[in-house]
Amino acid sequence: MTLAGVWHDDDVLPPITPYYVMKVGHVPLLRYKRPGDLQVAEQIAALAGTVRAVLLERLGPVVWERSVAQASYVLEELEETARLWLMTNPRPLPLDEAALEELKTVFGARW
Repeated sequence: MTLAGVWHDDDVLPPITPYYVMKVGHVPLLRYKRPGDLQVAEQIAALAGTVRAVLLERLGPVVWERSVAQASYVLEELEETARLWLMTNPRPLPLDEAALEELKTVFGARW
């Protein structure tokens, strides 16, 4: 995904489906560092309370949740949304603010 481009730096994908908003939420891009670089762990630790996933440039996603099963659901939704985003031409518009607010109110989405 990072090789094909991202939506913008503070969100790798736009909110194009309600399930992406509810299950995944914001996914920031962390700029490339070599595998195992401690700066990456520090960046992830700083974000851990506010997001469920990050995308490491040229390396891929890192996802966390309360259990491995729940983290796999987040990863699955992230991958499916990325696939939809990359395969759709023209690109779909993001959900509007009213739709996002409704998802936050009704489902407690963290967008």
